[in-house]
Amino acid sequence: GEEDILEKLKYEKELVGMYLSSHPLDRYQFELDHFTTCPVSEINTLVAECEEKKDKRKNQRIAGFITSKQELTNKSGKPWSKTIIEDYNGSYELALFGKDHENFMSHLQVNNAVMIEGDIEEKYYIKPEEREQGKTSPYAFRVKKIMLLGNVTDTLLKGFAINISTTMLSPEFREKLVKMIKKNKGSVPLTMFLFDPVNKWNIEFLSRKFKIAVTSSLIEELKSMGITYKILKK
Repeated sequence: GEEDILEKLKYEKELVGMYLSSHPLDRYQFELDHFTTCPVSEINTLVAECEEKKDKRKNQRIAGFITSKQELTNKSGKPWSKTIIEDYNGSYELALFGKDHENFMSHLQVNNAVMIEGDIEEKYYIKPEEREQGKTSPYAFRVKKIMLLGNVTDTLLKGFAINISTTMLSPEFREKLVKMIKKNKGSVPLTMFLFDPVNKWNIEFLSRKFKIAVTSSLIEELKSMGITYKILKK
């Protein structure tokens, strides 16, 4: 309707404004770099490859912004939805039916930034006797979980470790490091490894006092201080 068109134009205008300064996904760069398995534009190609090789793939993850959503009804009156998700380079159309539509529709709202996790497998169940007769099923990306970007790290990250050399230590460095950790409080356990290049020892410190929120801005701060990091996934 007219209201939907106006809403879409308003959203696109806002999106263009955001793109001129930076891409709206930039703030979620850490999650995209470490937890997605392929861009949204490549998931259909991957499904086709799996179908050709009869090769199932578990825990595939794509992420992006939801740019449009249609809630529809089939001929028998059952609701379903068609959603477009976009990342830096392309888009993917996600169609959900039945319980999947019911379970995931709350996260699938226009402007939401989401990560979608699913399995690439046969679309339909084939009975053994039918399989023996040569019956096959097309493959599909079957959604298992949808998470809002920004919450993915807390869900999928078990721990975060930073590496510091004794040659880096100074009162200014310590002050800056503590300030950065306090500024990025969160729920992810923090471990520090202190390396002495002279004696070749490496001491591990698990911080009981501090837990952090791992974000793109934190990663940039670590890089600016010359600190490398390692993540531990669940």
